[in-house]
Amino acid sequence: MGSPDDSTLGAGTMLAHYRIEAQLGSGAMGTVYCAHDTSLERPVAVKVLHTRVAQEPEIVRRFEREARAAARVNHPNLTHVYFVGHDETCRFFVMEYVPGESLYEHVQAHGPLTFERTIDVLVQAARGLSAAHAGGVIHRDVKPSNLMLLPNGTVKVTDFGLAKSLQGDVDATGAGRIMGTPRYMSPEQCRGDVVDARTDCYSLGLVGWFLLAGRHAFDGESLGKVINDQMNVPLPDLGTVRGDLPPAARHVLARLCAKDPDDRPATMDDVVALLESVRPRALDLAPLATRTTALVIDALSLGLPIMAVAFVFSWLHTRGIANPFLDWAGGTTIAVVLTLFTIGAEWRFGGLPGKLAFGLRVVREDGTRPSPLALFWRFVLRAPIVATLLLPDLLEPLAFVTLGLQILGGLSAMVCYFVLDRRTLSDILTRTRVVLHRAGDPEPEG
Repeated sequence: MGSPDDSTLGAGTMLAHYRIEAQLGSGAMGTVYCAHDTSLERPVAVKVLHTRVAQEPEIVRRFEREARAAARVNHPNLTHVYFVGHDETCRFFVMEYVPGESLYEHVQAHGPLTFERTIDVLVQAARGLSAAHAGGVIHRDVKPSNLMLLPNGTVKVTDFGLAKSLQGDVDATGAGRIMGTPRYMSPEQCRGDVVDARTDCYSLGLVGWFLLAGRHAFDGESLGKVINDQMNVPLPDLGTVRGDLPPAARHVLARLCAKDPDDRPATMDDVVALLESVRPRALDLAPLATRTTALVIDALSLGLPIMAVAFVFSWLHTRGIANPFLDWAGGTTIAVVLTLFTIGAEWRFGGLPGKLAFGLRVVREDGTRPSPLALFWRFVLRAPIVATLLLPDLLEPLAFVTLGLQILGGLSAMVCYFVLDRRTLSDILTRTRVVLHRAGDPEPEG
C-alpha cells in the first residue's frame, strides 16, 4: 500500500477494506478521501489523520473515544461514522459519503443566504447537534466548512466529535490545548475552560452570522485579536452589513452568541424553538368577523374605564369640588396606564383580551413581534378616545365625539380591509398585521 502520511494517498490504496479513489479535501487535522467500501459495496468518505496529529497520544485517544460515541448517534442531519481504524502507519476513520458542498463553499460561490434559508439551515444543524448532545457528544468545532449542503437541501453536520486543537494560524486546528477553530470558538473555549452543549450554540450563532453576512463575524488579522474578540467584543451588528434583515435576525444571533453561557439557550432543542419562532411563514390573516368581534371586546375593555372616569369628573364638576390640576393629573395617569397596558399586552402576549380569546396576535409583516414604538402608534390610531383624558375640562363632550369618530373609523377600517388586501389604516401605517395563532404555533420573537 502507499505511504499514508501527510502526502496524498494514491488511488487504489487500501485501508482495511476501504479502497481510496480520490482526494476530496485536506485540513489541519487530516485529509479526506472518497473511497469504496469493498465489503458493503458503497461509497464512503475516509479521513486520514496527519502524521503529526496521529503522534499525539492524547488527541488520538480522544479522537477514537468520541468518534465511537458519534458512531452510536443516528440522525438525518448528522454524517454517520462507520469505522475507526489504524494500521502500522496511519490512523483513520470512515464516515458516510455526503455528495454536495460545504456551506462555506456555497456562500463563497453564491453569496449570503436569505434569512429564510439561513433559518432552515440552522434548524437542521441544531436538530442534528441535539441528537448528538443527547448521545453525550459535543462537537466543539461547528463552522460553515463542517456543515454539508446536499443537492436536495438537507444539511448534515460532519467532522463530528473530533478533538480539534489550535496552532498559530487563525484557520488552524492543529495540536495544542485549546480545542476548536478560532473564528468559531466560544469564549469558554478560548479560555481553555470545560465546555458543554452551549459552546456549540455559540458556534452555530456565528455560522448564522456568516451565512447572512458572507464573511466571518470575528476576522482579525492575528490569532490573538480573534481570540480577544471572541472573549470580549460583542457580536457585530448585522444591520451594518445587510439592511434587509428583520430585527429578529439580530435578536436571535445575539442570544446564541452571548458571551456568558448562562445567557444562551441551554439546549439545542431550545435553539430550535428560538429559530422556529422567527422563521418567516405565510401569515394566516384573521377573518374580518373574528377580528371585528375581538376589537369590540378590546374597545369595551378600554372604553369602560374611560367612561367611568368621565362620569367621575362630571360628578365632581357639578358639585364644584374639582381641582383642575388634579383632574389633569388623574386623566393623564389613566391615559398613560391604559397606553402602557395595551402596548405591554400586545408586545408580550400579542394582543388584548379580545384578540387572545379568539387566538389572534398582532405581528409585523414578516410574522415577528412588532416593536413597542409600532405598537404605540397602532394604539394611538385605534384609540384616539384615550387622548381626551389629557383634557379633563372637555372630557365628557369630547369623549362622545371621539367615540363617534372611533365608530366611523371602525367602519372605514372594514372598507380598507376589503380594498387593501385585508389591511386597515393602522395596519398599513405601522406595518403590522392581525393573524390567527393556532395551538402549537411558536410565539413570535423580535
